[in-house]
Amino acid sequence: MILLVSLRSGFSQSKEQVYAGIIFHIMKYVEWPQHADINSMSVGVLNDNQLTAALNKVAAGKRIVFKNLEIVKFSDLANLKNTNVLFVPKKMTADLGNIMKNVNTKEILVISEKKSKGEEGAAINFVELQGKLRFELYTKVLSATDLKISEQLKRYAILKC
Repeated sequence: MILLVSLRSGFSQSKEQVYAGIIFHIMKYVEWPQHADINSMSVGVLNDNQLTAALNKVAAGKRIVFKNLEIVKFSDLANLKNTNVLFVPKKMTADLGNIMKNVNTKEILVISEKKSKGEEGAAINFVELQGKLRFELYTKVLSATDLKISEQLKRYAILKC
């Protein structure tokens, strides 16, 4: 799995398409608490039409851990239910502390584009380093969840406390 993607390369993928591909790769290396009655995986996107469209395009006809994929765009978190992954775009990270208070952080993998100040925040944060897209994995945030992250995924991440 190659997660280091050049943002300045000659191919014509948008940032959202790259994010979509990486989000699905990350999902393959996460184990969520078992719920026998659930036969789909859901990715929620908070107020980002372009990423929602890119995720729908990537998800078409694909499955993660033998489950169907569903992409849901949220304008607010009142309807956030049965979501495995929540993506919070950069424009919303100033309010990440309030967002986290409305999310079941035990069972939802929160991914953002910008690290918020303070201890609360996303478990995974996308960053650009030397023209390459990478992701930071916050071990302290993950340790407070019921999610299990594979050692293989940790090798690709920039580990943070």
